[in-house]
Amino acid sequence: MRELATRSRPCSRWREILLLGFVFLTVDADLARAHIKWFKPFDISERPLPIGEVLNRTFILLFITSVVLIYVFFLADRYAYKKGVLVAFDERLRVFDGLSVAIMRAAACIFFVSLWAYGVFAETPFYITPELVTGAAWVPWLQLAMAACALTARTTPLIGIGILILYVGGLVEYGLFHMLDYVVFLAIGFFFFATAFASRSWRKAGFVTLFATTGVNFLWLAIEKFAYPHWTYPLLEEHTDLLMGMSPDVYMIVAGYVEVMIIFTLLGAASVVTRIIAFAFQALFVLAIFKFGMIDAVGHLMIIAILFVLVVRGPTEARKILVLETKSPQMEAYFMTGLYYLAFVNAFLLYYGLHYLLVERAAP
Repeated sequence: MRELATRSRPCSRWREILLLGFVFLTVDADLARAHIKWFKPFDISERPLPIGEVLNRTFILLFITSVVLIYVFFLADRYAYKKGVLVAFDERLRVFDGLSVAIMRAAACIFFVSLWAYGVFAETPFYITPELVTGAAWVPWLQLAMAACALTARTTPLIGIGILILYVGGLVEYGLFHMLDYVVFLAIGFFFFATAFASRSWRKAGFVTLFATTGVNFLWLAIEKFAYPHWTYPLLEEHTDLLMGMSPDVYMIVAGYVEVMIIFTLLGAASVVTRIIAFAFQALFVLAIFKFGMIDAVGHLMIIAILFVLVVRGPTEARKILVLETKSPQMEAYFMTGLYYLAFVNAFLLYYGLHYLLVERAAP
């Protein structure tokens, strides 16, 4: 009997892993796209959930599941890449730099006009995202000027300067750790500055910085779901349909893993599937607007634009750094799985370490 029980335990664990893998593929990810700080109270100064409490049974099972899924994904991705599946088509689309810049300029114009309108007509000025509220009267007018700068190519670099001013304003009022949530805006500012030059190397630097920083930024926000799951519980009480029968604590772990995996595959895929992932990710943001409203639409507009650019133009040639041309797809899948593990662990170390250095030690 004891031997039978011992054999059944691994079987039941693998059944749980497969079930959780299915949840990964079917979970409603609206909540993963909603930035909780825009909708519910939060407190940056409180300590994140201790690592010992984060590493519970569900978290570990989901980690094992995610590792398996990451390996399978990159095995298929690298096989498709090496077999040349739609590679020529993918490469031809990478010439749309001019169109991509135009998309970003149009999005920036709408975005900063929206911020100006909120500040003037709704009397709720904020720096770059809804919870970064400020009483500074000059902020909406700077945002309107930045929207005007998006109308011409010559004045586009000034958007970058404006973003830097707004970001510094947020740093002064909200602190560095809080503003790390929005480091992607610094990348957007650099993108507008770099792509104003005719030099191909500057343009490439602009796109590389934009795509890489967007991915890293979302990886950072995914760790927040593990560190502060209770911030989201009030929202889950209002939208119980999101839970799909799961408890709130389990759902938050699943949502965090969904986001980590989407971001890592988006950053690491070498085949044309990158565009498919970017399109699906963008669709999640658009669908979330119907559930969370105009604040979500304004707050995520620039992210939606970046993902649309990734769909239209595709990743830069820098992506090939992650491709081991002389190795088999199996070896490349092992390599990318190792990078996934490294990225996951380092994201946790950075989040908890920087919170300790920038918030806990700095507290009076």
